[in-house]
Amino acid sequence: MAEAPFPVEYAVLGLLSLGPKHGYELKKEIENDLRPFWHIATSRLYLALARLENKGLISGEPQSHGGRARRVYYITEAGRRELLRWLHEPVRAFRDLRVEFLAKIYFLRKLDPSSIPDLARAQLDVLRGMREKLLVSQVAGDPLLECAREFRLGMVEAAIRWLEELPDRCLREVNP
Repeated sequence: MAEAPFPVEYAVLGLLSLGPKHGYELKKEIENDLRPFWHIATSRLYLALARLENKGLISGEPQSHGGRARRVYYITEAGRRELLRWLHEPVRAFRDLRVEFLAKIYFLRKLDPSSIPDLARAQLDVLRGMREKLLVSQVAGDPLLECAREFRLGMVEAAIRWLEELPDRCLREVNP
């Protein structure tokens, strides 16, 4: 089985699903559009491009522009399928909510907005499962571990409330 892309690679797939771009254009879009929740170092971006091309999820073509050579990348059909699969799956680790889940909402707003409620419901199910595990977990009377469990439980419950009350303004398409 092929190795799954890294999260940064999904951001690149998402951007390329909106149209072909060269590396510098991708870097600028990341900085302008994804900055509120995702920072990608230039070195990581070019590593992601190489990995995605090696996996056949994107293809690059050399171009000359004003005497400068650059490579323009296109998402392949396999890349589009992989992106859509990722977009429709909830994140499994709590720490991935802040970056990956928000990126999924960002790209779904552009590619498949009608599926956002389904993703939100699936994510709520995952979070509720996390909450149940925390509620029944035992920490053997260790005050520090109990504090850590309570902290994590509070974070999970806050995320559940946020998703249950996800404001319409987060889901509306931005007017150009």
